[in-house]
Amino acid sequence: MKRRIGVGFALAAVLLAVLVHVVGGGELLAELSSADPSVLALGVLSGLLALTFRGAVWVQLLLLIDEELSRLRIAGLFLTAMFLKYVTPYGQIATEPLVAYLVSKDETMAYEDGLASVLSADLSNYVPYYTFGFVALGVLVVGDALGDGLVDQLVAFGGLFLVLVGAVVLVIYRPSAVYTAVLGLAALVRRLVGRFSSRFEESLTPDRVRSRLDGFYRTVDTISADKRTLLIAVVCSHLGMAFLMLPVYVGAVALGYRLPLAVVAVAVAFGKLGSVVPAPGGTGGVEAMVTATLTAIGGLEPAAALTVALIYRLCTYWLTVTVGGIAASVLLAGEP
Repeated sequence: MKRRIGVGFALAAVLLAVLVHVVGGGELLAELSSADPSVLALGVLSGLLALTFRGAVWVQLLLLIDEELSRLRIAGLFLTAMFLKYVTPYGQIATEPLVAYLVSKDETMAYEDGLASVLSADLSNYVPYYTFGFVALGVLVVGDALGDGLVDQLVAFGGLFLVLVGAVVLVIYRPSAVYTAVLGLAALVRRLVGRFSSRFEESLTPDRVRSRLDGFYRTVDTISADKRTLLIAVVCSHLGMAFLMLPVYVGAVALGYRLPLAVVAVAVAFGKLGSVVPAPGGTGGVEAMVTATLTAIGGLEPAAALTVALIYRLCTYWLTVTVGGIAASVLLAGEP
């Protein structure tokens, strides 16, 4: 794991170095030196507020399933999850099962309940990328400000949205397909692992796997049935996303530029496409996408656009890695 993380950050450093070289190191340093520190502090505050509201989504959904969990522990779990996502390449894929395990370690919540809660919370925090993104795209299209330079990004953004919708529809409305796939995978793993160890033989029997799937769907039904909690979670997730996007605007102001809010929202939404880069948190790819968007429709020069992208990532990604790393060290140190 450590080697994988190290390779990922090495790749990120190379990608960022290439970006700086293409844009011009001298021009970048000139833009950075002109930044107003007091304005940049607002960007950091915005990043902290983004974490607070997105963490509140976890509090709402996890407490709905287990009222005995403390808010402090849920906050630690949320920050740990964010840290693990951000320091491992493609961390978005493998983090939820690990965090669900941490949630269930004290045996107050079953693993499948924790997994359903964590997945629901993450989905709630992910959806605003698209609500803000599509609304902003609509504003730009109506104002004829989108142009032709971001057609590929627009298609990719729409494609990811369709994949997300398809996955949600499959899980919720086609549980039989999910049961078939999970039971088949469990049987395969059981056969392969059984050649070397009997440790997981009992836990991967069809009855045990089916029972856990039943528990997972019961939890999903519980969450979806509580409209009040869902409404609070939706409001918190969108407030969190608003504060996550604000550092782009603040970064531009710190350099003496003004960006339309629609451009800011599209830059952050398209920046998510950079996460396909196999580096921690999509580092290098996200900055490139934000820079390209701010250059194409924001009217900024490449050096200024990249500077704003770096400020945005400092106030969001690197802030989360720092705070999440501290929380993860405290949480994991206390685990037996």
